[in-house]
Amino acid sequence: MIRKALDAKFSSTASGFEAVITTDALDRDFEVVVPQGMNATEYERNPVLFWNHDYEQPVGRCLSLKRQPNSIVGEFTFAKRPDGFEGTYFPDFVASLVGQGIVRGISIGYFPEQGGMRRATPDDRKKYGEQVHTVYSKWKLREVSIAPLQANPDALVSAVRKGAVSAADAQRWMGYQPPRRVQVVVDLPPACRPKVKQTIDVASIARREIARRMGRLWS
Repeated sequence: MIRKALDAKFSSTASGFEAVITTDALDRDFEVVVPQGMNATEYERNPVLFWNHDYEQPVGRCLSLKRQPNSIVGEFTFAKRPDGFEGTYFPDFVASLVGQGIVRGISIGYFPEQGGMRRATPDDRKKYGEQVHTVYSKWKLREVSIAPLQANPDALVSAVRKGAVSAADAQRWMGYQPPRRVQVVVDLPPACRPKVKQTIDVASIARREIARRMGRLWS
């Protein structure tokens, strides 16, 4: 199962970030994953950070997980570019999006442990809201992903124009094609055309005037 993307509060550095990875808030599927019920033992043996739950796109690793009363905070680092690597390095691309605040979604993959899933009770509805229908009180963390669901297209286009993210990478991994600049040529009437400044050859004028005064021909 996958916990829906959470618009996380990132605290980003050049090499990684810290973010809330889940809370006890009601998600878009009307479910609640109780943070205090997390079992991260298996995940911590191989704490990979993925891009959008794509297990062929690891982009970093988790350094630590901290339980808060109503949330879990994770600290992550991005994979470093290998020495001699040429071309676009995908973790660098993701780090750029996170660092600029363009992608702010965090999503977890998990599955309930035995006896850890229940239909919402009256007490659950009082605590989490009338719309809740399922509560996961005990669950195993399977993976953590950066989720582009929260990406801001306008911010991404701005980043492309500034050169922070290449247009090719934006199209390849985010599906966004920034608008191209079009050069428009307008044919102005002669009266509206700017006058072209001509270079004055002072030396030539002087020689011509001297020759004229001395009665010489000058062409």
